Amino acid sequence: MKKILLLAVLMNFTFTIAQTPCSGGNAGGYPCNGLTLQSFISLASMGATSGNDSWGWTDPQTGKEYALMGVNNGTVFIDITNPTSPQNLGKLKSHNNVNSLWRDIKTYNNHAFIVSEASGHGMQVFDLTRLRGLTANSGRTFTEDAHYGAFGKSHNIVINEESGYAYIVGSGLYGGGPHFINIQNPTNPINAGGYSGDSYTHDAQVIVYHGPDPDYQGREILIGSNESKVVIVDITDKANPIKISSLSYSNYNYTHQGWFTEDERYFILGDEEDEVHEGFNTRTLIFDFNDLDAPTLKFTYYGPTAAIDHNGYVRKNRFYLANYEAGVRIIKISDIANGVMTEINSFDTYPEANSANFHGVWNIYPYFNSGNLLVSDYTRGFFLLKDPNYDNTDPNAVCQNINATLTNSGSVTINANMLDGGSTDNKAIVKKTISKNTFTCKDLGPNLVDFTVEDDYGNKSTCTATVTVVAPTTTYSGNSWNNGTPGPGSNAKISSNYDTSIKGSVDACTCEIDANKTLTVAAYDYLNVTKDITVNGNLIVQHQGSVVQFEDDATVANNGLINVEYTTPFMLPKTFLATGSPMTLETREGAFASSYQVKNHLTENFVPNPEVALQFPGAENFADDNRDDWVNYSGAINPGEGYLAFPQLNGTDGNKTYDITFEQGTLNSGHIDFNVIYNGDSNSSPNVLANPYPSAISAIDFINANSMINEVYFWNPNTPPSPLLPGAYTMNFNMEDISMYNLMGGTPAPSDPTQTDPSGYISTGQGFGIKATAAGVATFTNAMRVTGNNNVAPRPLADGNDRIWIQVKNEQFQMQNNTLIGFSNLTTSGIDQGYDSRRLANVLSLYTHLENGSEEFGIQSREIFEDGAKVLMGFSSLLDENLEYNISIKDIQGPGFDNATVFLIDNELNISTNLSQESYTFKAEKGTYNSRFTLQFRSNEVLGDTATALEKVSVYPNPTTSILNVVSPEAKISTLEIFDVSGRRLKNMDLSTATHYEVDMNNLQSAIYFVKISTDKGSVTKQIIKQ
Repeated sequence: MKKILLLAVLMNFTFTIAQTPCSGGNAGGYPCNGLTLQSFISLASMGATSGNDSWGWTDPQTGKEYALMGVNNGTVFIDITNPTSPQNLGKLKSHNNVNSLWRDIKTYNNHAFIVSEASGHGMQVFDLTRLRGLTANSGRTFTEDAHYGAFGKSHNIVINEESGYAYIVGSGLYGGGPHFINIQNPTNPINAGGYSGDSYTHDAQVIVYHGPDPDYQGREILIGSNESKVVIVDITDKANPIKISSLSYSNYNYTHQGWFTEDERYFILGDEEDEVHEGFNTRTLIFDFNDLDAPTLKFTYYGPTAAIDHNGYVRKNRFYLANYEAGVRIIKISDIANGVMTEINSFDTYPEANSANFHGVWNIYPYFNSGNLLVSDYTRGFFLLKDPNYDNTDPNAVCQNINATLTNSGSVTINANMLDGGSTDNKAIVKKTISKNTFTCKDLGPNLVDFTVEDDYGNKSTCTATVTVVAPTTTYSGNSWNNGTPGPGSNAKISSNYDTSIKGSVDACTCEIDANKTLTVAAYDYLNVTKDITVNGNLIVQHQGSVVQFEDDATVANNGLINVEYTTPFMLPKTFLATGSPMTLETREGAFASSYQVKNHLTENFVPNPEVALQFPGAENFADDNRDDWVNYSGAINPGEGYLAFPQLNGTDGNKTYDITFEQGTLNSGHIDFNVIYNGDSNSSPNVLANPYPSAISAIDFINANSMINEVYFWNPNTPPSPLLPGAYTMNFNMEDISMYNLMGGTPAPSDPTQTDPSGYISTGQGFGIKATAAGVATFTNAMRVTGNNNVAPRPLADGNDRIWIQVKNEQFQMQNNTLIGFSNLTTSGIDQGYDSRRLANVLSLYTHLENGSEEFGIQSREIFEDGAKVLMGFSSLLDENLEYNISIKDIQGPGFDNATVFLIDNELNISTNLSQESYTFKAEKGTYNSRFTLQFRSNEVLGDTATALEKVSVYPNPTTSILNVVSPEAKISTLEIFDVSGRRLKNMDLSTATHYEVDMNNLQSAIYFVKISTDKGSVTKQIIKQ
């Protein structure tokens, strides 16, 4: 109770009252609901004038129960083993015999620890075992067994019995914050420091946390009620307490005291003065502490009266509230997660009123195993109550096992009654729950499910049942399915030959292929199975067909024949594929027996070619210094590893496609790991991997799952190796054949005549490169697999991001290059892992910089698109002559560009081009031109609607060195505004009375400007150049 307590003390009875059941809403003259008055002891008979806090102790040796009640002049000890005839055993007076209205008591290890607001009181320690064998003697005076005097007065004491620490709050130490005391040896308390980070703490709860937030499980956590807010502090390390979070709430007046629900999910708080000052009925605030770093107010409960709330405690599914003039209120909280609290019992010790004044119940202690409810009343004294329906006996849960058959759609739902094998309780079972009620194909087979029964008092019992999930079989025989078309909940059994090109793709939970029968998965079709596939016959996966399994523990049993067929692209002589295998035991001598060369990559031998690195210091390259990173290979084709395969018969063979069949072992499925090698920096660490599955995988999912990978690179068989290409080999690979893809999108290989962007999918057995940012293990999982996009290159799906591809091209040598700029709410103007990728070392290159001119990106992701966005761009060329180049928009995507105009500014020549309308042509010699261009995006509203421009309005001369003349033969000009390319207005001229329109440009620097001319017939914007 706060110090403004009103001292209106009514009469004190000088006698005890024996047991009186609640009948007709009354027990011994006190209004009640369902609570029996077992006994009462007046303040006068305890030699006191006011009561305060209380706590309980159960003797572990005898089982006797004792009430410890604070009064104005000490602590009274009452034996309540016979609840209808309590025995007052005596009193421990205040230290120094100084009286106080405030006292607080807690117990630990058979000792009581007592603090008070009395001056110089400190902490008293009393050995409770001294109560054994004593009989009633209200005049008996006890002495303290130990005293801790590091502080004088304090308001409350909190004890965490699990850690053996007491916490003093509201003392003169640590600004009134918690003072830590080691009481593991109760009669030798040791100062352990404190926490002053949030000033005065009125009350607190301290626990070793076992709640839902995994970040703090096993930590000692203090939840402080700090007058205007709730504070959460990690006090595991007493020398270094760390604040986790705090929160307040509307209409706070005095944040008083709170308590966790037993699952430590919700914190129930009372504000002591809100009823006084705000006029609320008793208000209880319930906070959701699912995330201790970000607690939230879940809901507010209002009681039936205007009385002030004081202390409240939780036991099982009930909240026990000391409610001053409204007495004791017991509120059921079994449905608190859904915002429901229901009052079920009450006992009013102050019948005179239910107003917001300080009379009546100060505290309730609900933790006796007997169900005795210890109530300390500020005005009248000691009450002992009990619910006659109190139950402390657990039910008996009895389980039965069941089968659960999946529906065709792939799920089945059960309820708790299905698992009840005859559970019982001494009173009644009111609730049955199960740990899982919905099952899918991934749960196929036996599943252990907890079945819990609960009685009205929250006593629970749990047993474990086995729920066996079954997928019903549908068999394809003859020309049809005997149990309906299979779905995600079916076992699809192939008992006749089945071709998906005729009968359609198959979705199933599991699949079986009978002996001597063949399932053919045709191009663009799929077999999509959540769990296991059993092949007793033949499974033929044709080129661009897909077999997908979802669960990572899914297997493929090959008891017959499995073929995965692959047809290469059109292969010129000496061109190659980056490839791997979808089978577990494939070898170079198997699928690649007719290939004249197969090579694997030794990342540990790779050193960037110094000649290439010198020419392209800001770019990525795959050229080695001494040609020892690729070696001829024979043996196993390891799942997940990429190889270079030359499928031709020899070095002169080619100009056609080649068929490759993978057939050794069984289909790869589940987790497949690849050891990534890191040579100290990304450019020195190319690793070559391959999709290990008989289906495509999502490149985005793969990048997101592996932190050492920012992008993937694809080798396109467009150009044969040549001695004219840079590198250490006699015949060097062409960097123009590499396309790139990251989380924002992709850019095509410069040598690709179709200029097709990577689709974002990696097809069956397709090899790809990465540039590792760290060593580690790259993991493939079934979750990355998809049923389509196998060797198909569609446009990336619209995802709300804005993307623009800018292309530079030289027609004479048919050279080209693209850069991608994306805008997203997931990215920033800095470097974002997985979204920003350096350019490749290409003959011709267009790339972007950060705002400060650093870095050279082939793909750059920026913050969310806004009007006026600028991107600095560079350009490089290895072509010797002074040649003509053309820059244009290759592609554009996203809603941000719907009302935007794209300008390219040549920073060297001071030329601005509206790329939305036309391309830009310029000449350049061999070289690197960092920051040569700026790409700028402007809103059409800012620049003016060119579609409605007045055609006869003109400006001259343009370019101009000084004076700009404006001609408007048919529309009267009212105003003229000049903007720079950033949209900043530089001039605003009123020309409404002018007869001759001219603008003095002398004070403007040489640059590109926009002149907006407003007339009585509309407005028009003209681009001008000031020289």
